[in-house]
Amino acid sequence: MTTPAPFAPDQLALLERLIRIETKLDDSRNYDADHETRIRQLESERHPDHESRLNDHETRLRRVERSVWIAAGVAAGAGGLVGSIVGPLIGT
Repeated sequence: MTTPAPFAPDQLALLERLIRIETKLDDSRNYDADHETRIRQLESERHPDHESRLNDHETRLRRVERSVWIAAGVAAGAGGLVGSIVGPLIGT
């Protein structure tokens, strides 16, 4: 059996890069596992006021959506009013 030839410098650089990639992947897997554990823990917790929080969230979203539509309507009305006043003044 022959002894293996020593690595060439470019092979050593490649090996070093592969080691770094593997280390980063291991760290990422550990982070993902920790994150998944935390998510499972949070999902298993049930707050006593969960339903009221959910309903409050929906109410707040509806209020925000309504205010956006009201603002759009006011802007359209104001734009029409300004256009009808300013238009004749500038001669269009």
